[in-house]
Amino acid sequence: MRDRLAQLVDERERVLSAFIEAEKGRIALACHAMARRFARGGILIPFGTGPATTDAAHVAVEFMHPVIVGKRALPALAPTNDPTGGSSLARLGHPDDIALGLVHGPEDPAVTGFIHEARKRGLLTIAMTGAGGAPEADHAFIAPSDDPQVVQEVQETAYHVLWELVHVFFEHPGLLDDACITCGDVAVQARVVVVRNGTAVIEKDGLREEVLVDLVEGVDVGDVLLCHAGVALEKVPLR
Repeated sequence: MRDRLAQLVDERERVLSAFIEAEKGRIALACHAMARRFARGGILIPFGTGPATTDAAHVAVEFMHPVIVGKRALPALAPTNDPTGGSSLARLGHPDDIALGLVHGPEDPAVTGFIHEARKRGLLTIAMTGAGGAPEADHAFIAPSDDPQVVQEVQETAYHVLWELVHVFFEHPGLLDDACITCGDVAVQARVVVVRNGTAVIEKDGLREEVLVDLVEGVDVGDVLLCHAGVALEKVPLR
């Protein structure tokens, strides 16, 4: 029994170390994007089903009730915590919000649908799954294990890191200022996340900007546009 327990602990440490080493850069980018959303008044909406429901609730509590004195409380709400069912993404979600989907295995249709709907609404999307998962999210993190319990432990560590680094960015407010994506000398490619009233909101490296789309026909969410000086010049074919 002792040997078996030691093997399980070693496996958990191996997977977690591999995950952090592989994803540390992208975790930092996700935290920066989250901090920018919170700075604009965004709400974190974590979602999971089955055992992951408790993780969604845990995430919401973690951000709403910081355990370190002096850290700010950040707005978060897990829809599955509302027994009335009234806290749906359709009712709560706004473009400045953050959607976090949690799956202890490779896929969960309910969570996939949640992330898909959040992307349509322009939310920042973060997905955490186990091995074999391939969520279409702005930031997708896959724990390299088929063991749901190991996946859960890796995800729990990961979302605590998200909380910690978001607050690090808040300690450096200059990093949260809006930046002009299209102001350089060279046109840039960026993905469309929202389309409204003759304009599109584009996103690149966690930054967002609204651009005019009068020169491009049929712009839709998910398109990649070549933009310069606040104007979309053409649609870039997707491979």
